[in-house]
Formats: sequence, C-alpha cells, structure tokens
Amino acid sequence: MKKNIKNYDLDKLKEELKNIGEKPFRAEQIFKWIYEGKVTSFDEMTNLSLELRKKLDENYTLGLFKIVQKLESVDGTKKYLFDVQDEAGNLIESVLMEYHHGYTICVSSQIGCKMGCKFCASTGIPFSRNLEVGEIVEQLLAIERDANVRISNIVFIRF
Repeated sequence: MKKNIKNYDLDKLKEELKNIGEKPFRAEQIFKWIYEGKVTSFDEMTNLSLELRKKLDENYTLGLFKIVQKLESVDGTKKYLFDVQDEAGNLIESVLMEYHHGYTICVSSQIGCKMGCKFCASTGIPFSRNLEVGEIVEQLLAIERDANVRISNIVFIRF
C-alpha cells in the first residue's frame, strides 16, 4: 500500500528519500511543490528527475480528497464535504470562512463524531478513527486549490 507523502515532516521525508536511494535535499523541492505549488500529481514536479517522479508515484500518494459537496451560505461561508479516498469510503467536513483579517478554515480531526450536533453532517457518521496528519493538511490544500485563496487561520474540530 502506498504511503501518504503529506504524513511526513521535512526531516522524516529526507530520511525516507535516503531509504529509496535519493538525495535528502529533494525533500525540500517536494515540499515546495506540495505546499507552495499545490500540485495534484508527482508528474507536475518538473525539477525532479523522471526516475524520482516514478519512484514517488510507485511508493507514495499525495492523499488528494474528492469534493463530494460544497454548500455556500449567504455570508460566503463554504462548507465542504470531502471523500478522503480511503478503502472505507469515509467522508469528512471542512468549512471556509472569510473575515476582514483573512480566510479561516475549520478542519475535521476525526472521521465521524460522537456528539450529535444537529447542524453537522458528521453527526450521521459514526466515529471510526482520528485523521492522519496528511488528511488534516489536505483539507487546507484542497480548499485553497478550490477557492483560489490563501488560508491564514485554522480551527480544529475535536470532540
């Protein structure tokens, strides 16, 4: 099974690259492509060799989410329902809000919920697990790609 490359911090990715016979400095290039370039494929990382891009594609995933539903409120708040693309077909919610100081997102930290709040789609999803780091990060990146904005604040949902 492929590993989500977004689960690695920079130092761990450097180690991971050494383990597959690559130079550790490549991790910084990969990070720039993911977090600044917001790429959706290893093929877009054009300053990496074709061989490295192939290794990345064979061993890792970018952990991309599919937007299942996006609802917009009259105040411009957008609620996203994401398919996390796992074997169980799990769904999570994230919310984008615009304020005078910038954009804030509220991210999920778990799949499902035990609380039962009436306004939240997660209420109907039984709790199954905590999200991995890469799954939390992907919420931010997916919303930035979709809304073409830069997120300045993050709020975590955790019960």
